Formats: sequence, structure tokens, C-alpha cells
Amino acid sequence: MEKSQNRVGRLISAGSADSNILYGSGFNAHDEFLYYEADGKQYIAVSVLELSRAMDEAHSHVIVRDRNDIIRKTGKRDILLGLPEYTGINEWIVPDSFPVAYADRMRNAGIIVRTMDGDFFPERAIKNEEEIEKIRHAMKTTENAMRMVQEMIRQAGVNCHNMLVRKDGELLTSEYVRSEVEAEFKRQGYTADRTIIAGGKQGAAPHCIGEGPLRAGEPIVCDIFPRSDRTGYWGDMTRTFCKGKPVNPKTERAFASVLKAAEKSLAMLKAGAVGADVHNCAARSMEADGFTAHKNADGIPCGFIHGLGHGVGLDIHEQPRLSPGNPNPLPAGAVVSVEPGLYDPEWGGIRLEDLVVIREDGYENLCTMEKELIV
Repeated sequence: MEKSQNRVGRLISAGSADSNILYGSGFNAHDEFLYYEADGKQYIAVSVLELSRAMDEAHSHVIVRDRNDIIRKTGKRDILLGLPEYTGINEWIVPDSFPVAYADRMRNAGIIVRTMDGDFFPERAIKNEEEIEKIRHAMKTTENAMRMVQEMIRQAGVNCHNMLVRKDGELLTSEYVRSEVEAEFKRQGYTADRTIIAGGKQGAAPHCIGEGPLRAGEPIVCDIFPRSDRTGYWGDMTRTFCKGKPVNPKTERAFASVLKAAEKSLAMLKAGAVGADVHNCAARSMEADGFTAHKNADGIPCGFIHGLGHGVGLDIHEQPRLSPGNPNPLPAGAVVSVEPGLYDPEWGGIRLEDLVVIREDGYENLCTMEKELIV
């Protein structure tokens, strides 16, 4: 049995859909298992079905245990109740995602369970080069899918109702584009869900996934964010396309403003830049172009209505943030999105998103695709 000198441990009970347990263990498993830290060492306890794979795939510093050994040695079928006896630790720090029912069972047994202040693994905000390479691969796959979307729009015809038409004569719809993108990701070993292909006024709601026929002359917001089935790391990228010249002249003005804001905020990025300052730079740039954040007569938010960006890694949204609420300097090694946008139900939405690595003296853009509105 492991012994702890300070008698305080750290514990996660989850499957690897939980980004913290995947980060701590390096082991990708659908079924729930335990990750725990005791006496400065890291352990996982898995079922016999996963034991050999865990020994091969978990981080080299992580010690793998058969959960049945813990159950046999403590005589407790509930491994969470047996773990304190097995380790000599009766106080456990858990992430805020730890199930309340689990915490209640442990507390009822006299075990101290408390969440920690802040992130369970704050070091996740800084990616090492191995992590960056995994994200780089995800972004290459994401960019290939975005080019596929662009080509579908480019090749589409336009019928008498201004709707886009595929070569087989069927309408080009948000649903069709989304299904093609998500099927291609699955063939590449990625999973994408709720891919945003939002045309026209639907694009004015930033997270509307879009439905129905796509139309010429209207902006089409395309936000693609797949997760690697193997590594768990995400890609994230947005482009906005328009088949032919936009019907509403505000669309081109908004695109030019968003593009300028993206370029200005990207130019600020390097280690030490403050997240709030980068966001505010983009916001001021678009305000100077006449796009102020406001609510229209129906109470719908318009303009630049969200943060400029967020960290991306084992979660699609993680630290650090490019937002008014982040007064902290960005660390070298952070991977963040830069995604200024403008939204108005009168004409739709424009969003442009790159994913970048913060470096000591600047940034590395993981996107190479051009930003062009008209296709």
C-alpha cells in the first residue's frame, strides 16, 4: 500500500472524456477509472479489461494499479471508500466536476473531500511541444475540412430562388455540408459535433449551427472544431464565405472590420501580453468602424458580443482567455483562438478565427488558410 507523508491526496474519478483525467494520466478510456496522487506520485486504478493497455499507454511516470487489488486488500467493493485505507490518506482534493453523489458517499464514511481553488491542473494553460504538435495536426485536419466547405460553396450553382444547388441538382443545405464535414472527420480519426454552417440571418446568433438551404449573396459562418479520437486534442477554426457579391453592403463593411481587428489583435500577441488588452484592441477597432455593441429594437445583442478568444487543448474552451475578464499576462506556450466577430439580424454574422501558439517574441499561427469573403 502507498503511504502519504502529508495525508492529503488528489483524486479524479471519470472516463477520459474528462479532460483532467486524460491530462493527468495520458490514458484514453471510455469507462470510468481512478486517477490519484499520493506522496508526490501519480497513479491510476483501472479494471482488468484495461490493465495491459493502460500499462502501455499511460504517461511513463504514472503507476498503473488493478482496481480489483485495491478492493481485495481493503474488502470494500466501493473503491472510493477503500482508497483511503489503501493509501493511508483520509483527505482528498477533487476537481469541481467530481460527482456530488461520490463526494456524499465518501463524506458519509468520514472521508474529507474538498474541491481546490482554481483549475485542478493550472499547468494545462501552457502546452509543451508534444501537445502543440497534436494540436497542429488537429488544425491541419480542420483546415482541410474548411477548404472542402469553401469548395462546395464555390462549385454550387444558384437557382431562380437564389438558393445554392449541388451538381446533382439538390439544394446545398447547412445539414448537407455539416454531414459531409463530420463524416470526413470520422474517416480521419476525429469527431466533430454541431459543426456550425449558418447562413444569412442565422449567423447573427454565434452558436446557431444553421439549417436549411444556403443562399447566394448572404454570409455563411463556418465554425469547425473537431477532437482527435486518439489524442483528445481539439482544433478550432472559423471562416465566413459568401457565394457572389453580398446583397447587403454592410456585409462587406463588417468583413473588412473583422479582418482588420483580427490583424491588429494578432500583432499584439506574445508572451506577457495581457488577455484583456488584446480583446479591447479588437473591440475598439470595430467600434471605430461604426460597429458598436448594442441591442436592437427586439432586444437582440448586435456587434462584437463575445470574448476575442479562449484557450484550446484537451477542452475546446479552456484557459487562458482573451477577454475583458482576464487581467493576466499570456504565458509562452499557451494556445489560444483569435476570433473577432460582428453580428446583426439585419444581415447576419461575420466571424474569422485562427488558432495560435503564444511564443516569447510573438506568435505562431496554426492556420494557413486565407481570409476571403467572396467565393
